[in-house]
Amino acid sequence: MQSTVYFYGGAGAVTGSNFLLDTGGGKYLVDCGLRQGLDEAANWEPFAYDPAGISHLVITHAHLDHIGKIPKLVKDGFAGVIISTTATKALAEPILRDALEILTRNAEHHGRPVLYDATHIAAAMRLWRGIGYHEKVPLPDGVELQLLDAGHILGSAMAHFERGGKTIVFTGDLGGGNSPLLKPTEEVHPTYMVMESTYGDKTRPEDAERFERLENVIEDAVARGGTLLIPAFSTERTQDLLFDIRKLMLEGRVPEVPVYLDSPLAEKITHAYMAHPEYFADDIRARIEGGEAIFTFPNLHYMQDADESRKLDSNPASKIILAGSGMSSGGRGLAHERQYLPDKNSTLLIVGFQAVGTIGRRLIEGAKTLQLYKEKVPVRAKVETLYGYSAHRDSESLLEFVNKAADSVQEVFLVHGEPASSMFLAQRIRDYLGLKATVPELGQAAVIEL
Repeated sequence: MQSTVYFYGGAGAVTGSNFLLDTGGGKYLVDCGLRQGLDEAANWEPFAYDPAGISHLVITHAHLDHIGKIPKLVKDGFAGVIISTTATKALAEPILRDALEILTRNAEHHGRPVLYDATHIAAAMRLWRGIGYHEKVPLPDGVELQLLDAGHILGSAMAHFERGGKTIVFTGDLGGGNSPLLKPTEEVHPTYMVMESTYGDKTRPEDAERFERLENVIEDAVARGGTLLIPAFSTERTQDLLFDIRKLMLEGRVPEVPVYLDSPLAEKITHAYMAHPEYFADDIRARIEGGEAIFTFPNLHYMQDADESRKLDSNPASKIILAGSGMSSGGRGLAHERQYLPDKNSTLLIVGFQAVGTIGRRLIEGAKTLQLYKEKVPVRAKVETLYGYSAHRDSESLLEFVNKAADSVQEVFLVHGEPASSMFLAQRIRDYLGLKATVPELGQAAVIEL
């Protein structure tokens, strides 16, 4: 039997994950995410398929570039079943509600219609079903679905479809194994693999040294008498950082300066993490079940409202601020950047991938001035990068992941990467593993045996 995979998002770019698996008698989406950076305007384009004709939407994890357009899908006619892990479902609603505010402001600024509203988020949640890893779910047309642990963020999963002895796995984003909180990514042995390639052309030897490098950055920032500002994604990146900063301070390895978590969403996500210890690595789960508050320490303060956030910037004392918006694309983090980027004593620490067109990307490329809130802001602060906090595998680790599946895989489709990154990894897979590796373009279709 033959099926067709359509690459409607996440092809030729790192964001906007959206794939359609058409088995002839069933149509299943994998992810429905926002495009970010230079592709942002594409979010307002019509879907390339009829949402009403989709029976199931399978979600790999709760990052916006994988879930951000689900309410629009519902608004445009989808009324099927949404499936993810229970943890992903728990994280998705606060993330979508937080994003709605930013999307609405952006729409007004650019003179676009509102993408969706709160009623569409509520409607999506009513369609949502949370399941466990390895739970077998029968789908129409003789297809069976399982979710496997991707090790990327809490509840992240690979979508494993099987029919007639053939299988295809959509990996979503794959964890690099460097989070102290999560279990490692599961091995898979599918017939076909649709795999991310965010860091397909990069290696990160600093992954093993990230704890020590964070220690050095904090010590240097405090010694310079300024503020250490860390724009970080509210999900996973913030929790990893809190876990490590807590350890550094409790062990007396860095000065005990105030640490401010200035993201109401990150606070909600952190509480959601603590509510789902079953998804943590075994040793972390045991600590939580033993009563340890792994994200709490005396120097940590939660900023509840915008007034508290603004008051932080009037305090000249050394401090650490973790703020929302991992790519510096909005939220309180951007307001703090306007305050601290001109300060030569302050430090901006970038801890993850920055999409083309984002302010974060311009900063790591050495921008000397930025346009923030219609102001021209000079960049005098020290800009540091610490990619060891990335929740993605690097090139070597992605190659290793495919190698472990080489006994069964007939073809690997590389997505979620900038073209140079995906092409580089595809060539390595061909050269080193002798496997067929394809880099699909946006809107392309691939016929498979399934």
